[in-house]
Amino acid sequence: MLIENGKSDKIKMLSNEILTVSKYLDVVNAGLKSVSAKVLGEISGIQEYPGRSYMYYSVKDTKDGSTIKCFMWKNDYKISGVTLREGLEVILTAYPAIYKPNGGLSLQVEQIELVGEGALQLAYERLKKKLESEGLFSSDRKRELKEYPEKIGIITSKSGAVIHDFLSNIGKFGFQIQFVDSKVEGQDAIKDLLSAVATLKKANIDMLVIMRGGGSLESFQAFNNEALVRAVAEFPVPVITGIGHDKDAPLVSLVSDKNVSTPTAVANILNSSWGDALAEVRFAEEKFFSNFQTLLREKQFVVGNAGAEMEGRFNSIFETFRKSEEAMSQALSKIDFVLGGVFKTIERSKKDIEKGFGGLLSQFEEQMVQSVRFIQQQSPEQQLKRGYSIVKIGKMVVRSSKSVQKGDDLEVFLSDGIIEVKAQ
Repeated sequence: MLIENGKSDKIKMLSNEILTVSKYLDVVNAGLKSVSAKVLGEISGIQEYPGRSYMYYSVKDTKDGSTIKCFMWKNDYKISGVTLREGLEVILTAYPAIYKPNGGLSLQVEQIELVGEGALQLAYERLKKKLESEGLFSSDRKRELKEYPEKIGIITSKSGAVIHDFLSNIGKFGFQIQFVDSKVEGQDAIKDLLSAVATLKKANIDMLVIMRGGGSLESFQAFNNEALVRAVAEFPVPVITGIGHDKDAPLVSLVSDKNVSTPTAVANILNSSWGDALAEVRFAEEKFFSNFQTLLREKQFVVGNAGAEMEGRFNSIFETFRKSEEAMSQALSKIDFVLGGVFKTIERSKKDIEKGFGGLLSQFEEQMVQSVRFIQQQSPEQQLKRGYSIVKIGKMVVRSSKSVQKGDDLEVFLSDGIIEVKAQ
């Protein structure tokens, strides 16, 4: 059996193991995949096949002409953002593999990056011009940032100083931060960044933030990648970039809705609306208390004046009351004298009144006895005892035959009971 030794990175064979060619190549390729490297060379022999998902080319050593064939998936080629041409010097991230049908050795290329700042600058200018002609950098398509953002998506490296600077400066306004760790250095970061953008595209956020520190044009290759630029342009919510660069702004920064140079500046943007709102609240609070204190002082003055005025008025009322009390005392003395004479007169009249009232009362009692006797004689009960009767329909007393219809239920009230009859 073939095994890989992790310490020496060599493949060893057990002497008693017999393998088919196919199995042997499978094991060899599994071992070769671990021998990934960055290979510098010049492109030649490009072969693209319309409708197919892969392409071929060769990479040549410019010093001694050494050549090796390369295989690359077109999707990886597109993500790399480099347009291949004959003689272009590149760095390939690749690993060796043996193609089983013909036994040929080739490099399985995962990524391409340009060599030298001159080539990178040229590629940058070409892509910038292309995207600019499409209107991707136009100010008309820039979206307004949410005034009071709460849910923030962050893409940067967890190991760099960037995330530390950002978190140190972000205000304590209750932000809900969803962080996605990603490589941010060089061409190797492209796939990581695209994956992070795709992840946060599905998240419920108010704003996306992409950050990294400063560096050379070469270290910013990922942020000048066409696939990433278009992914940011199509992101569903506003995007802020904090990607520092002294010379040329990365294309991702140009397509974003707001671009600043440092993580601290990004934090300040997110803080600004909340900070302004807090300042307005504090200003309103100070204004309220200031107005309250002014009003209180004014009212204290008014109350003080009112107190003095009320004291004067009360003194006037008390003086009037004192004078009235004296006048009333004198009047009561006079009334007491007059009442003495009145009481004597009343006492004399009392006996006369009692005598006259007694006679009137006797007359009234006699009249009442006669009235009761008359009422008793005229009552319905007495009439019934004399042989009369009372006829009713329900609660109505029948006083005329015209008010009775044939079939009506009648009640005849007699002195000793009730007879129920039906009208004929």
